[in-house]
Amino acid sequence: MLKIVASVSDGIERVERLLVRVIVLALPIMILANATGRALRSPIYWMDELAILTMVWLAMIAMSLTLKTRDAVAVTMLLDMLPPAVMKALRLAVDSLVLSFGLVLLVLAWHWFDPLTLMRLGFDTREFSGETFNFMYQDTTATLGIPKFWFWLVVPISALCTSIHALSNLIDTFKRPALPVDNKTPAAAMTGSVGVR
Repeated sequence: MLKIVASVSDGIERVERLLVRVIVLALPIMILANATGRALRSPIYWMDELAILTMVWLAMIAMSLTLKTRDAVAVTMLLDMLPPAVMKALRLAVDSLVLSFGLVLLVLAWHWFDPLTLMRLGFDTREFSGETFNFMYQDTTATLGIPKFWFWLVVPISALCTSIHALSNLIDTFKRPALPVDNKTPAAAMTGSVGVR
């Protein structure tokens, strides 16, 4: 089971890296196309909205990827002075907090999307909105005219991916022995980046 979690996490990481690259390439093209359209007095109104929504997807996917790779910015001055066992305990605490964050976000997204009620009502979005006062399935984007929930799907997807990554990291941290810090790379023991990639 432990290897399955790590394999799934690694597979998700590869997909996230691909998606981030595609979005990072697409964003400047969209912005440049819109700027050119404005310069020619023929703006593409929906392009602004699509760029903003794409940036949200980029941020959420990159968040999950960053939590997987443990590449977030960190100040490790105090951490570097701690004994290896204390460092490992703190790392386990951090991994547990990240897992808790992912699971809480997943539960909140589940309640927000409320798929069971939507299915119970035969996917009738009007009846769903009337019963739950949740209009997420009827809200449309201002210029694209696409239901917003398609763009909001990034929340439960990134929450699920973050939870899987955090569980994988927690298992990895638990299995890894507490090693002394290498003076050349002080933060390496905390980030787990030495010898991992």
